[in-house]
Amino acid sequence: MVDGFTGAGDRQAQLAAGKELAALGAPAVAPLVAVLCDESSAVDWSVTGVLLREIGRPALEPLADAIASAPTPEAARRAGWAYVGLKIDDLSAFAAHLRHPSPQVRDNSVHVLKGRGEAALPYAAELIELLVDPDAEVRQGALWALKGIGPGVVPLLREVRRSGGRLRRPALEALAAVGGPAALDQRDRDLVRRLVRIKIATEVPEPMHLCGSWFAIPTGDQAAVLDAFDLSGPEPVTMRLGESAWNHDQHGLGDDHSRCSRAYVSPRLDGWTLVFGAAHDDGGDQWDAVRDRCRALSRRFGGAHWYGMSCGDGWTGWCLAEDGEVVRFYENDDPDEQIGPRHSAEEGYLLFEEDDLSEESLDEEEPDLCYATVVAGRASTDPSSFGAHTRVEGHGVLALTSCGREHGQPRGALRI
Repeated sequence: MVDGFTGAGDRQAQLAAGKELAALGAPAVAPLVAVLCDESSAVDWSVTGVLLREIGRPALEPLADAIASAPTPEAARRAGWAYVGLKIDDLSAFAAHLRHPSPQVRDNSVHVLKGRGEAALPYAAELIELLVDPDAEVRQGALWALKGIGPGVVPLLREVRRSGGRLRRPALEALAAVGGPAALDQRDRDLVRRLVRIKIATEVPEPMHLCGSWFAIPTGDQAAVLDAFDLSGPEPVTMRLGESAWNHDQHGLGDDHSRCSRAYVSPRLDGWTLVFGAAHDDGGDQWDAVRDRCRALSRRFGGAHWYGMSCGDGWTGWCLAEDGEVVRFYENDDPDEQIGPRHSAEEGYLLFEEDDLSEESLDEEEPDLCYATVVAGRASTDPSSFGAHTRVEGHGVLALTSCGREHGQPRGALRI
């Protein structure tokens, strides 16, 4: 039977032969695991993994042993894939491996619990212990698993916070991940605010990771900026915390409303206040909305800029308004939408539709392409170039949008 399976041809034939072997149950596990981890086998490893998943509980310990003793990372990956998909309803079987000597086995066991949501609550105490695991992936997986459990784990995490010991600090991070600021008790809220105040006093600007869009307003009147964007409940934050919140929300790492719930309003940086997270209204044409907001802001503050950058596909754009009029708009996905002549901040750079990659030009040195950071650095201030040279006045805040006032702060731990 084993010879017939290992000698099978295409995937369907392998699966058919393997099902006969898997029908033997526990006696089939050892040969199937051996084939799974044999990188020279002619059998599609995923076929073997599927068969082991179907066998279920009898394959649990052999797969854990295979993960722990795997001769190569690929063999460990294959065994782990089969392990996390085992058809076992009783989660205690996996929870028993949360203290396994192998970090790979612990990590895969955490992965199983992470996908079970509230059903993993009985094992929350073990997951909390793993927040200080020596392995970084295990620690991260445990945090995600606790987040997946949801509000039911908050009382236990608060108890850990009160008990002292090495788990106090990671328990605070887990509370923020599970329920956001609302999950913290008053004592912890006061602690975080005090730490923020201390760090604001000595913080040095750092280059920001830019993946999204932001506004730049030539003012230091933070209250007026908050009013102009209809933001409320401002909480003082470090620049690092503000950036962390924006990137967290931009990448959808919180709940369903994380992308619209709050905005980071910076200190006055080189004379400009920057607003991250106060996006345009997705209900209509996005570029009309961007231009309309820039016009309105520039009527109030004399000028207003909007910039956009992608962290992956090269997208970029900018809108510059003065005294209620858009003097320049450019967005490289649709250059026909542009408004106004080239701005002086664009000089010396190519716009994307001007980039000539013909054979005749390959040997010529061409100017660099113009991105929003180039324009921002020349027309206002470039967040990707912040440093000790950046002039800082006041402090930044996180504030709620109308979406945030309805749904609350997003879940997720942030860097202070």
